[in-house]
Amino acid sequence: MARVIVIDLSRHNTVYVGHDRYFVLHAGGPPLLVRDHCPHRGGPLSLARPTPDGRRLSCPWHGTKVGVSAVRRGCLPMVRSGDEAVVLLPDGTEPVSVLRKEVLANLPAETGPAC
Repeated sequence: MARVIVIDLSRHNTVYVGHDRYFVLHAGGPPLLVRDHCPHRGGPLSLARPTPDGRRLSCPWHGTKVGVSAVRRGCLPMVRSGDEAVVLLPDGTEPVSVLRKEVLANLPAETGPAC
């Protein structure tokens, strides 16, 4: 049976579901609860920087560019109402923790060196 949690988005932006960490990504449109895992070698995408066009995240470990649309496909179902979000967790999930952490992927993209 699926499990539902409620997150106060004004106070929390990270969720541990068992051993998997998810973070709230603001990438245009409604916020998404996405897995904090680069598909290349598992780097923390919450520490990634968005590319200048905002369409990809640059993994902090190897600089691998991960498309936001690919990250979006793996997100957990979430409905937001104001600062509150209701999340549907996968079946069989074990311990859940909700934390506040610094999420760099939501910062503005880095600009290149001045010429």
